Amino acid sequence: MPNLWHLDRAPASRSTREIAILGAGIAGCTAAAALAQRGFNVSVIDRHQTAGSEASGNNQGIVYPKLSPRDDFLPRINLAAIKIASTYYSPFWQQGIGRQCGIIVLPENNKVRNDFNLIGEQFSQQSDLVQLCNNQQLCQLSGIELQAEAGLYFPALGWLPPAQICQQLLAQHQIPLIQADIDRIVHSDDRWHLLAPDGQCSFSSESLVIANAYGCQQLEQTQFLPVTQLRGQISDLQANSATAALKTVICGAGYITPQHNDQHSFGATYNKGVFTTQVRREDHQVNLDHMSATDIGLAETIGPQDLDNMTGRANYRCTTKDYLPIVGAVPDVPQLMEDYAILRSDARATVSALGSYLPNLYINCGMGSRGLSYAPLTAEVLACEIAGEISDIEQDLRLAMHPARFIIRDLKKKRI
Repeated sequence: MPNLWHLDRAPASRSTREIAILGAGIAGCTAAAALAQRGFNVSVIDRHQTAGSEASGNNQGIVYPKLSPRDDFLPRINLAAIKIASTYYSPFWQQGIGRQCGIIVLPENNKVRNDFNLIGEQFSQQSDLVQLCNNQQLCQLSGIELQAEAGLYFPALGWLPPAQICQQLLAQHQIPLIQADIDRIVHSDDRWHLLAPDGQCSFSSESLVIANAYGCQQLEQTQFLPVTQLRGQISDLQANSATAALKTVICGAGYITPQHNDQHSFGATYNKGVFTTQVRREDHQVNLDHMSATDIGLAETIGPQDLDNMTGRANYRCTTKDYLPIVGAVPDVPQLMEDYAILRSDARATVSALGSYLPNLYINCGMGSRGLSYAPLTAEVLACEIAGEISDIEQDLRLAMHPARFIIRDLKKKRI
């Protein structure tokens, strides 16, 4: 029998349907909407007045697809995510918010090219999801002359303005956004109190979802999570007669979107250890290099650019070591470590104890550069868990995204 560390041995009772969400990015707002749909009285707290002001603030975010012929957690979760996302965002696309223009993914090397052939065979009967295309088809779909011999085409995906999605989700479900800078949370009298830097309580709620990306590292209860703050810069490209012909998103070493308001977005950099949101000239060059590495035909379409006059945007992703999001109840780390200590000496030991979790405290973060792709899936998983419903996602995939996975994994590997 597998260990049941993901089940709470002493689940806290809930006397109200009130719940607070800390963070108004795509993770927080999709979770807020999913809970509101289930009858919860939701409030969102963020340090900004407007939802989607940080990592969700790019003008054109893409619903990025990442598949593999291997039966691993990452491609299986990505597959589930893009299936849900394509349906989730359909009403927005129908309203003219963003565009369901399709996404072309080009191989970065021979190994990936071989994987694409296998993916094409594996999904040969699911052309509405993904299609393996030759060069002629890629050129026809994209509207520009590409040089890639083959690529994958995802017809049901596209791009969206993440901040607008966040704002519309809150407005649609009449969810208030409360501006407050929170740096600490404490639990007393069966409630979570959200404290400002001056120690004053800005808000309190019986249940709380932490959805403030890397900000979870500032909170004592979630400091154990191995997340990384990773800077990313996107660049803006003024559309011209050549680039305006681009009809789909193209992804490879980087990505570029079709023009919107006479501009394309392309990028993005991965700057580990860089902590500035100021746009940097050298990162524009990196993004242009990514376009050349994606496809020479694409680079020729873009043409030479004046780096000194380019604009863009930089902010931070919250990434995890296994590239999977973090969603679920927040464990009582010392108690969980004590209950499962035997795993240090025997990684395959069976432990009869259930897990230990903090009362009515949850987290939804760690989506890296795939926030638009992962958020509808993790919001549904989280809302099902809080509402006591059974999620449609397979249990092994659910556990692969669970916050306590890191504790169990580190015990087995004698890291803690």
